[in-house]
Amino acid sequence: MASDEALLAIGEVSDRTGVNTVTLRAWQRRYGLLKPQRTPKGHRLYSEQDVQRIKEILSWLDKGVAVSQVKQLLGQGDVVDAASVQNLPEVAALKDAVMRFDARAVKSRLAELTKNYPISTLEMTVINPLSDWFRSQNTDVMKVCDSFWHTTLAHELVHRLHNNSKVPSKKQCWLVAMQGDQPHRAYLQALLLQSEGYNVTIIEGLDSGLGILHKALTDQHVEKLVIYSDSSFSASVKREVENLLSKTELNTDLLGQCRLIHPELVNSATPSVNANLERQQ
Repeated sequence: MASDEALLAIGEVSDRTGVNTVTLRAWQRRYGLLKPQRTPKGHRLYSEQDVQRIKEILSWLDKGVAVSQVKQLLGQGDVVDAASVQNLPEVAALKDAVMRFDARAVKSRLAELTKNYPISTLEMTVINPLSDWFRSQNTDVMKVCDSFWHTTLAHELVHRLHNNSKVPSKKQCWLVAMQGDQPHRAYLQALLLQSEGYNVTIIEGLDSGLGILHKALTDQHVEKLVIYSDSSFSASVKREVENLLSKTELNTDLLGQCRLIHPELVNSATPSVNANLERQQ
């Protein structure tokens, strides 16, 4: 058994692996994937071996293996037919529920998915494939389905954000969600930031005053400011963003399709900020 010094609390494991504490508990209770030790007061303690096991679980999930099927694959190496794991099996059931406009079923399935899978895995194996499929169907019925899907998805992601925020974190991050045609993507980014250990505050609909917000957050010693947009910036917003990226007082990131639309903004960032932006390409 590992010594007490080698054991990690669930919050520390969450920070190291990017898997939120709700999901870690679900993997233990529902699927028997983890067997943490307990303190006399019942708090979970994880060893380095547990951390490596979590990373192995993540590798299978990222291949599209359902969480209910992972246990039998652990320790067997990378031996799975790639053609059989392109998307999680829940995708078909979720698509069917959306096409039937079964709001209760869609919300229930999304709630289970966000509880049982890391958000990065869901984005790659469920959310993006399903969103792309609905947007590719050029019929009036499918346009309604697409709207229903993205609206329900956005609400569920916000709900998960609020639930996750109950876990305390000293690292503060603000995310400015600029206008775009897929608002759920900003919430996905907020959840990814949560998985990195940030307590995320979201502000939406801001099209001016970034400099005012930047100064206030700097004065409060907030660690990070993220500007997210999938659309082009107006001339005035572009000037504000360029000015913020040239500063070093606050770690400021630019995320979304705006990075591709305005590559000159990334190039104009200070060396330290630019290195951080380049890592996100």
